[in-house]
Amino acid sequence: MATVLSAKQGLLKIADAAAARAFIAQLANLTPAQRQAQLLTQLQLLTETGVTGTHRLQVLELLRETTLEVQNARNKEYWGQAVPFDNETREIFTRSVALWHALADAYESLITDMAEASPELAGHAALVCYRALRCTGFAMNAHNRAYHAVPGADWEQLHRLYAFAESAGVLDTPVSESSDGKSTVNLAYLQIVLTQRAKPDSLSLLQMNTVDRALAQWVPLGGISITPAATDANIALGVDLGSTEGARRLKNLRGDNLRYLDLEKIGDKLRQTAVALKSQSPDKLGLGPVSREVCEKLMLTLNAYWLAPGTGRVDERKAVSFNVLVSGTLAAMHFNISGKPFSPPDAGLNSRARFEMAGFDRVDGPTVGEASMRSRTLETWAVANQSASGILGMCRKPTDSTRLTQNQLLGLVAPNGNTYLGFVQRLSVDTEGMTWLGFRLLRAKAQAVAARIADNQIPYERALLIAGVPGGEPQSIVVLPGTYGPGRVLDLHDGKPRQIRLTALIDSGSNFERASYNAA
Repeated sequence: MATVLSAKQGLLKIADAAAARAFIAQLANLTPAQRQAQLLTQLQLLTETGVTGTHRLQVLELLRETTLEVQNARNKEYWGQAVPFDNETREIFTRSVALWHALADAYESLITDMAEASPELAGHAALVCYRALRCTGFAMNAHNRAYHAVPGADWEQLHRLYAFAESAGVLDTPVSESSDGKSTVNLAYLQIVLTQRAKPDSLSLLQMNTVDRALAQWVPLGGISITPAATDANIALGVDLGSTEGARRLKNLRGDNLRYLDLEKIGDKLRQTAVALKSQSPDKLGLGPVSREVCEKLMLTLNAYWLAPGTGRVDERKAVSFNVLVSGTLAAMHFNISGKPFSPPDAGLNSRARFEMAGFDRVDGPTVGEASMRSRTLETWAVANQSASGILGMCRKPTDSTRLTQNQLLGLVAPNGNTYLGFVQRLSVDTEGMTWLGFRLLRAKAQAVAARIADNQIPYERALLIAGVPGGEPQSIVVLPGTYGPGRVLDLHDGKPRQIRLTALIDSGSNFERASYNAA
């Protein structure tokens, strides 16, 4: 058994391979949360103690699969959850990221051992560096799927590991993966860099999965070199290994430790895929269960971020500084547009009945009007820049009153009192805890109405009619989630009753569905 020099040796349960196997067996009877906590503690202790390099590598290789299983079990508890997180979700996220870092740090600590106590580890340089780099990538991935900004320290570690592998001459040495065959430090690094370059803060979880599937196929077509692969600095991408950032256009890089990305063949494959989507489903192309329309838009976006700058946004942005009020519920948006509490056309109580009820205590909650007034609760956000199609705003001290998700419908009350609707297009919580929101404005006029699925037994709900744009989007209606159905007939009341038939789902999010319609 390895000699443990730390005073914490009595707490360490994974000092050698035999002890690690016994520890893994004990974890089987624990919950995922308990296993995660135990693994985090033991990995931190392993790095702090004096376990020799060879024994430490054996232990890490034994713990790796168990760690992956535990992390996967915890992912669904914070991936894609509304931000800002509640305390419980924040704890799960923080602990998950800490475990990835602990595993990455434990592998990276072996690099020091190669030059000092355990020179025999030099024969495992590719494995050690690859594992550490992958774990750092997993930590970045955790931030992406929680809509949190990736810390600069993660980029520093990623670049540091790549630089070591380059100096050790093991960038292209194959490393075995338990389920994915073999890979290399070069391929893993390029995949992480391109994943982050895809702007995860503007993607849904499904789109992030599609990017992962695409890169798994395409990354072997790319390359990284010390010399530029393309001469146009406006198009070519590079990374500065001495920075806290990822890939950027060469025209924006000034460091003296640059590496250049060769994406020509990846670009060819991306364009071939875009053409193939006209006749084949994304699933058949190995891109997963995503709709053809969403996948086609994603290919255009990736082309803009990876290959052809300037194609992703046509509107000029300008810096501004003013406050807006943000509402996150359809009830609040309805109130702010109409200027009055919602009163369903089928409330069912005439003036006499209301008068008679006034003398009795209500036991079924507030009246409809009271609920509407309270639903007007708003948060103040600062707008940092804007264009004709959207704004970028931030909230310094976010609260639980407005929880945000990707593609959520929001209402904005501007300083002039006008209410605008739009969708969350970018979402990120920065390292200081501030929430940043990219908001795609809906410029068409909105009208507050009442609607219900055509059935006299179903009460009317709030809805918004969106005017059509000549040569653009058709007239549409915004309703609560679960309302839409192909060809479904709705009773509509906008001062007088009528019926409409839903024709197509245009958009949807956590708090709305938006569908086109015709007269029924």
